Amino acid sequence: MVARGEVVLALVAFVCLGLTDFLRKKGSVEGANPVGYLLLETVVMLAVIPAAALLLEGRIPEIAGRGSIPYALISGVTIAVALIALMMGLSVGEGSVVIPISRLGLALAAVLSLSLLGETLTWTKALGLVFAVAAVFLLSR
Repeated sequence: MVARGEVVLALVAFVCLGLTDFLRKKGSVEGANPVGYLLLETVVMLAVIPAAALLLEGRIPEIAGRGSIPYALISGVTIAVALIALMMGLSVGEGSVVIPISRLGLALAAVLSLSLLGETLTWTKALGLVFAVAAVFLLSR
């Protein structure tokens, strides 16, 4: 069963990620250099994230637990590559095609979580993944 707070946080992420992708497309339409745009976006995140930590936790937490450092470093590289590819794709293609295709990563993350982390596959999760892939396929045509 999914907890209510979990869903609210996921919805906040959904709205913010959707707005972020729209703003990235708008920036590319306005002539933003993809890498320059991401650099500015990162500077803003470097200010917002510690401020959010102070508000939510009353302190800035340690960078990462020892066991999680390799994952944080690797995911830092993968998100940088993903965002550069996304911004470059948005600068030459339609947001209504590029963004949904890039979000197929949700299916990859789900499959990896199910297979490598031992999460449970239910018929509703399987159906959701099938619908997600089908939706992206339809949107990109």
